[in-house]
Amino acid sequence: MNLKRMHPQRGIAAIELALLLPVLIVLLAMPLYLGRVFWHYSVAQKAAHDAVRYLASVPLAQMRDPIRIAATVEATRSIVLEETADLQPGSIPVIVDVQCDGLSCMGVTTPTNVRVVVRLYMEDIFYAEISQRTDLLTADVTAVYVGI
Repeated sequence: MNLKRMHPQRGIAAIELALLLPVLIVLLAMPLYLGRVFWHYSVAQKAAHDAVRYLASVPLAQMRDPIRIAATVEATRSIVLEETADLQPGSIPVIVDVQCDGLSCMGVTTPTNVRVVVRLYMEDIFYAEISQRTDLLTADVTAVYVGI
């Protein structure tokens, strides 16, 4: 007689799990997405920091030479692109803006500040089928030019 009472309760845990599992999976996607956004932003910020540190230490003779400054700006861009290559942010390439005193570094003789801005679009991999959304992440680092 005791066995008959327990028999109707047998599958209740499986039914509860079947009802709650889709909700839990949807709720888990948001922290994973925010962690991915933070990871992309921190990698972009570190890449911008490394690039501006390189640019701030370039010798003054190299900054004044139009041919050598073009190679320096390209090296600065390649530092950012190498460090962000593992991110695979999406179909839109990473945008790198290199500035000396708020202008293009071409033609500035002695800058006081150098700046690197990294913009990358991160596609949403969790809800890509639903939203077709991309998020713009911007890392902006400015440093005082210390080249000799």
